[in-house]
Amino acid sequence: MPYLQNMTPSDLKSAVEKDLPLFVSAGSIEYHGSQLPLGTDLFICEGVLREVEKKTDIVIAPAFTFSPTGFMVSGPEKGTVDIRLGTFIEYCSEILSAYKKMGFKHIYVVVHHQGGNIGRFLQIAVEQLNSYSLYEEFGNGWWTNKTPTDNSCEIKVVPAVFGEEVTKEFFGHGGEGETQPIMALYPELVHMERLTDNEAFWNQSAVDANKADADRALELLVEQWIKKIENNQV
Repeated sequence: MPYLQNMTPSDLKSAVEKDLPLFVSAGSIEYHGSQLPLGTDLFICEGVLREVEKKTDIVIAPAFTFSPTGFMVSGPEKGTVDIRLGTFIEYCSEILSAYKKMGFKHIYVVVHHQGGNIGRFLQIAVEQLNSYSLYEEFGNGWWTNKTPTDNSCEIKVVPAVFGEEVTKEFFGHGGEGETQPIMALYPELVHMERLTDNEAFWNQSAVDANKADADRALELLVEQWIKKIENNQV
C-alpha cells in the first residue's frame, strides 16, 4: 500500500523495515487562470508521485495542501487561500517530526511553485525540526554534553519538476507551463473553453498548451524520478 493513510500498523512497520522513502506533496490553493483548477501546484506534485509509485516502491503521505501565498495573484474571491508563514512552518515541522518518529529514514517534501518561496518556507520547517527536536529530546546543552544522537533520518525539500527538457514544458504560473502538466496528469481538470480575452499577463500563453508535448515531458520526468529514487540520488 503506497499511501500512508491507507496503511495498517503492520503495513507501516513493513514499509519502515524495508527502508522505503516517504514522499509528501506540498502545494497551494491559488488562482491559476480561468482554465485551471485552484490546486494546480498541488496536483502537479501529487500527479507526478502517483505515476512514480506505479513503477517503484515508495510511500506517499497526505499532502501539505495550503501554504503562504501572500494573495499575490488574487484574493479569496478567485479562490486563493493564504495562511501565515509561522502557522505553515509550525504545522509542517510537527507533521514531519511525526513521520520521523514513525521510523522513516528518507523523507522528501516535493514542491512545485513558481518563485521558490514555498520551497524556502518548507526548508525553514525542516531546519526548525532539526534544530529543536534534539533539544526537546535531550534537553539544554545536549551538544556540550556530547549526548549520543541518531541523525540517520534525512529530510529534504525537492522540486517536483526538474531537468532542462521537462522544465521548459512544465514551468510558470498558469499559462502554457502549468496548463501542460495538468493536461498530462489530470486532463479532465483543464477547461480551455473557459479562457477569456482578459486573462492575466501570466496566463496569456495558455492557448499554446499542447497535450502531445505535455505527455512526452511527463514520460521523461517520471523516468528521471525513477532513476533518482533507485540510485538514491533524490
